Amino acid sequence: MDEKISSTVRLKVLVADENPRRGQALSEVLYTDSSLDVQTVPCGMALIDAVRDYGPDVVLVDMSRADRDALDSIRALSRSELERPVALFVDEDDVELMETAFDTGICSYNVMEALPRDVKPLLRAAIALYARFRRTRDELSEAQRVLAERRIIEQAKRCFMKNEKTSESQAYRWFQRRAMQTSSRIVAVAEKYLLSQKKDETS
Repeated sequence: MDEKISSTVRLKVLVADENPRRGQALSEVLYTDSSLDVQTVPCGMALIDAVRDYGPDVVLVDMSRADRDALDSIRALSRSELERPVALFVDEDDVELMETAFDTGICSYNVMEALPRDVKPLLRAAIALYARFRRTRDELSEAQRVLAERRIIEQAKRCFMKNEKTSESQAYRWFQRRAMQTSSRIVAVAEKYLLSQKKDETS
């Protein structure tokens, strides 16, 4: 999904409401905005299945009052490959449940009895927040991966230096050569080396 939604492209909105009648009424209001492509989660269908079928840019969840059971479907969505930005609208505020909502993957938490006439700014804000969160999460994940690989390589070098009585630079060059010879990444060679050492210790 393209994180940058052009203002000239119709925004695909999936409406999910615990009250089917209210959800339909909300959708009908949104239908009047030609810049929105609106779909409602069919009665009895799981939110994650509706997202898979419709492929929305953003999910609008409307609840009279958020509760933990109602947030389970959002949690399931946020933990799947179908994750989407979710804007939650509730009638009553609850700080504890607001924190729970953000933990489930909500991007935008809004307390209001009725949606404003132009809801697009709120939906686009949810998309922008989601994109920023994804970038931050991906950057953190990449940093953690690099650190984990570095620890494996350092551990393998220390083991090699001890076994072969070499310097650190000699150990690293050995892993570099093995990586080139096997067309592998150095970390893969390091992991294989450590695994072989563990097998030798247990044999």
